[in-house]
Amino acid sequence: MGKFVNPICLILVLGVCPSAQNQNKESPNAGAQQLARQAAAARDAGRIDEAVTLYRRGVALKPSWAEGWWNLGTLEYDRDAFAPARDAFTHVVKLDPNNTPAWALRGLCEFELKEYRPSLDDMQRALRMGLDKAPPLAKVTRYHAALLLTRAAQFQNALQLFSQLAVLGADDRDTILGTGLAGLRLPLFPSEIAAGQQELVYRVGHAIHEGGLRHENESRKELETLIAENPRQPEVHNLLGQLLLLSDPDAALEQWKLELTVSPNHTPAKLQIAYEYLKRGDPAAGMPYARDAVSLEPESFVAHNALGRLLVASGDLKEGIAELEMAKKLAPESPDTRIELASAYAKAGRSQDAARERAEFLRLKNDH
Repeated sequence: MGKFVNPICLILVLGVCPSAQNQNKESPNAGAQQLARQAAAARDAGRIDEAVTLYRRGVALKPSWAEGWWNLGTLEYDRDAFAPARDAFTHVVKLDPNNTPAWALRGLCEFELKEYRPSLDDMQRALRMGLDKAPPLAKVTRYHAALLLTRAAQFQNALQLFSQLAVLGADDRDTILGTGLAGLRLPLFPSEIAAGQQELVYRVGHAIHEGGLRHENESRKELETLIAENPRQPEVHNLLGQLLLLSDPDAALEQWKLELTVSPNHTPAKLQIAYEYLKRGDPAAGMPYARDAVSLEPESFVAHNALGRLLVASGDLKEGIAELEMAKKLAPESPDTRIELASAYAKAGRSQDAARERAEFLRLKNDH
């Protein structure tokens, strides 16, 4: 999936300056109105260099002119001038923090400039704000955010976005390769895949893509074929286990245990097994896997959450609460940890603490 569609088209789809139409934004003053008309005429006629020059003069005369900054940003982006485009969109979001497309486009500029941390922050913010009102921009923003999540080793979060892209019909080679990288837990961009790994990554990505479309049989067949061809390939057993969890949990459990024969320190597989035994009411069976996960990734709130819940289920409230409190410390915005902690406090007779955590759970659920 390449660079976003022509931003001039975006102007036509969203209006002159998204979210400005109903907010009484300031127009250019009398001295700049002529520049605005000339800039719009040059833009509409395809005289981009002239339009950029005129918009720059206009915003210099009227720095609070959000529409001018927006048009300047989209035009600079269209000609791959990402640094000035980023700066223009920065002015837009300062003047109008609710301008969702401007946050997304600033993030895309930052991506091209290899400013990856602020890029991911801006694109995730735009997606949370409701970017789906601009579907083409939402699609490309999801893709680039998924790439950055993969590069940052946030593989599960990346796979959630790639699953959404599958539903949206994104099936180009780059998207499938990106999906495969997230599935194989490789913190790379598609352009960085070694030539000899391209086919494997693509096939894994295609299997995950089919799973995202609820084509379970096709996805399962592809993953089983990959396992038959190379049973020692890391991650594929884990992916098959995730696919089978709802339809055949026994088979899923078997696949996660097979993953551990290939990758003994595979924390996600250990956690999947731990949670599956918790669900089955067998905390003793799940405990060793959760303890291993905490040992391998002591900063993982999910690992502490799993161990805490298993300990509470086994009757060890003191240690279980300590683990859940550590999970809360590591991820205070996780509503699931709050409700589990509330339940544990209630079992321990700590009613005030339980009430506090239930209130926090409700607040976090509403915020999400």
